[in-house]
Formats: sequence, structure tokens, C-alpha cells
Amino acid sequence: MTEHRKLDVVGSVDGGARLPAREGQGRSADAWRAFEMELADEALPEAGALLYNAAGVRVETGRVTDHDAGDGVYPRGARVVCESPHGPAHGVVTGVVVVASRRMLATGRLPRILHASTDDDRAAEADVRAREQTVYVAAHQAALDLGLPVKVVRAESMGAGQGYVVYFASEDRLPFRDLLTRVSEATGERVELRQVGMRDAAKVVGGVGPCGLQLCCNTFLSEFAPITIKMAKDQGLGVNPQKLSGVCGRLLCCLVYEEAYYRAQRQLVPGVGERVGTDRGEGRVRDVDVLQMLVKVQLDSGEAVTRPVADVSRKGR
Repeated sequence: MTEHRKLDVVGSVDGGARLPAREGQGRSADAWRAFEMELADEALPEAGALLYNAAGVRVETGRVTDHDAGDGVYPRGARVVCESPHGPAHGVVTGVVVVASRRMLATGRLPRILHASTDDDRAAEADVRAREQTVYVAAHQAALDLGLPVKVVRAESMGAGQGYVVYFASEDRLPFRDLLTRVSEATGERVELRQVGMRDAAKVVGGVGPCGLQLCCNTFLSEFAPITIKMAKDQGLGVNPQKLSGVCGRLLCCLVYEEAYYRAQRQLVPGVGERVGTDRGEGRVRDVDVLQMLVKVQLDSGEAVTRPVADVSRKGR
């Protein structure tokens, strides 16, 4: 039987013992920690939340979403058939542990993992992928013939008899009726065109970043965060578009990973141009190293010294 239980946060779990109060409300810290471990370290749920045996599943190149695993225990990398808006879909269980199934609290219903992929499922999936490739090639050739400045990203089946979606990336909004007509005529399928951004295109195609690793967007990122050039300046990086841009031509997603840390640390160090005092006299801050917490100071005497932040005193502007 699928393991999900309705939780009443002001009453009981499954009509049993009441939830223990937090520390300081009449219950010991040990009692509360024991309850948190029972709920897989989840915080108190909203009323009506369900406890699921869940697993993260990546369907094709889409984002990883939690699915109801029922009684199944699926190892990382297992191929499964799961529910999707277009009917049964093939996906891969992913996670940061060997067994990706875990207990979690969620409101509403999670899409279900129907079953592990069989040989017949894998054969059917191969047929679908082959047909998608045919549609992709037709769309790519049609775009070349029409001279359209677009990059055809991929073709995706919408389910048996429902046709295909062709995703393409373009900087401009162009009339694509001719492209749609040519692809439909060449494949004999119902086709829809959807325009995506360059970041989404890189997520689908994949590749290797300047760090030498597989693209973050193609592996673990589920959503794109807003990134600005100010983040590069906060981290002391040179404003060089070639070094700060990913394969998509946009600012590197990894610029946001440490932005909060740099912003917090910069509150602890004097700014460039600020007057400070050192053991060698006063001067102005010429450069700062946020990671090492070092300040380079140009003294009034003309000498340049480097000191730890703790060894300088602020004098104002």
C-alpha cells in the first residue's frame, strides 16, 4: 500500500499520539528530535499534508520533480515509467544518495511512478526517440531552407497520437508559419513550435562549462536564478564577457552560488577608496580580498601594505 498518511498538525498522526511540543513548551529536546527523525527531518507540515515515499525523477531533459514511489524502493539511476501531463513518460530516478527514495511531506497529490521500465517499455521508448529525431532533423532542414536565424533545440512527443513539439531558440520574433507548414508536411505529424531562451537551449543540449564539468543546468539546476554583472563585481572578478559567459552566451549560473556569502563578507571589510589606519600609518583602501579577509592599503607616504581586516581601523571617506 502506498505510504502516505494525512497529518493533522493540531491533533495527531494517524489518530495516534499527539505531536510533541517544541523544546521550551513542556517537551524535552530529545523527544522533539526523535519526532523529527521519524518524519525524515522535515519541518512541521501544513494541515492536510501527506507523508509520501517519494523519489526524484528526471523525465528526459526536464527538471527533477518528486514522484510518489508507492511501496517501491528505486536506486539512483533506475529507469521508470511515471505519470506526466501527456500520459505515461519514461524517466530516470536521481538523487544525492544511493537509494533515491525517501519520505517527504507534501500538500496535494504527487505524480506517481507507475512501475520500473521493462524491456517492452525500453523498446517503445526507443521507437519514440527515433521518431523525435526524425521530426528534429526535418525541422532543422526546414529552418535552413527558409534561411531563418533560429536554433532548433529538440523535438518532443506529446504522447501517442498527439503529435510533437519542436523547441527552438531565437533572439528575434519571426513569422514561423512557413516553418511549421514545412515540418508538418515533411513528417506527416501534427507539430507545434515553441520558442525558448538560450539558457533553456543549453539545458537541453548540454555540454561542458569552462570549469571542465558538465553544465549545471543540464545536471542539477531545476530553475534559473536572475544573474547580474554586479555579482561578478562583488566577487572581485574582472568584467570580461568572454570569461563570465557560459556556452549559452549568458552570464554563468555559478556566479549566484556564492553571492550571498560575498555580500555578507563585504559588510565586514572597508570599501575600496575608504580611509583606514594601519600599524604603518593611514591611507586609502586600494583593494580587498574577501575570501582571505585581507586589505591592500595605499599609505599617505606612498607605500602599499597588505593587512588583515582585523588589523585596520576605519577612518571614513
